[in-house]
Amino acid sequence: MNRLSSISVHPEIQDGAPVFSGTRIRIETFYDFLRIGVSVNEFLDEFPSITRDQALEVYDLVSQHYTPDDIAALAGNAGPASNLAPGRLAAA
Repeated sequence: MNRLSSISVHPEIQDGAPVFSGTRIRIETFYDFLRIGVSVNEFLDEFPSITRDQALEVYDLVSQHYTPDDIAALAGNAGPASNLAPGRLAAA
């Protein structure tokens, strides 16, 4: 199981939607930008609190065809028996 340090999920942040760790910026926002043709560099210009490493880690999920809903489901499956820190999720 790989730990995704770039994504966090917390019920009190953005209603539990997956966000870039350390921010309130939803992963779905990144997907939306990519969908309309915005490059990763342009996205980073718009959201300077997100690091290039964070964006590239999530971009890798995009290339593997993960959707924001898939990430939310993964987060829901990371229960207390998980070896992940609270608020983190892992890709299977």
